[in-house]
Amino acid sequence: MNLYDPFARYYDADFRHFHDDVPFYREWARRTGDPILELMCGTGRVLVPLASAGYRLTGVDLSPAMLALASERLAAEGLADRVTLIEADVRGMVLPENHFPLAFVAVNSFMHLTTIEDQLAALAAVRRALTRKGTLIIDLFNPDPLAITREDGRMQLERSYELDGRYVQKFVVIESDAAEQLSHVTFIYDETAADGALSRRTMQFTMRWLYRFELEHLLARAGFTLRAIYGNYDLEPYTSASPRLIAVASPRR
Repeated sequence: MNLYDPFARYYDADFRHFHDDVPFYREWARRTGDPILELMCGTGRVLVPLASAGYRLTGVDLSPAMLALASERLAAEGLADRVTLIEADVRGMVLPENHFPLAFVAVNSFMHLTTIEDQLAALAAVRRALTRKGTLIIDLFNPDPLAITREDGRMQLERSYELDGRYVQKFVVIESDAAEQLSHVTFIYDETAADGALSRRTMQFTMRWLYRFELEHLLARAGFTLRAIYGNYDLEPYTSASPRLIAVASPRR
């Protein structure tokens, strides 16, 4: 079973109401046209509104359970014919070459690639899939060294919500290693049923953060030309205080 499969329903509940980046991707889609490629698409949070806007998309994810939820959502909206879902590892995915004018990796998903080798493998695969003048967008959080030093393993309640008739509390534990640029993350989901029965599921994973020029050099090494760096979804310039680190690049031919 894929690591993320048991947590697909939680992931969907955690992020289904996050829409801040949707107008951003809709505008890029308007500029480039389709078909559009989303890497690590999860449960279809961005796929659905873009398909609803009339675009044709391909979503790639390693988790069958995530893709199943995406498929259900697309079918419920009558959009299944606009989106192709592919179960694959982005480091070795096989896609039509020179096919997509736009590809993107939304909110921090690229950080699940924790080694340079993994990052380069994924970038090589997407470079082959992009058209000659295609656009790649990678959206990352802007690392704050002071905040990172405070990630010392303390458990914090992040949110509470209702899910499938149960009350869910989500706790987060993060331990970060500044030298390795790695965050070891634990999600703890406590579910309380209607009869008061309590169950707990724990998910552990590692994410690697990147800094601005590190990302620029990584893209150059992978054969991309950096076109812009933005600090938020309104395309404001990137600064040390920016909430996001968003790179826009094109294949170097």
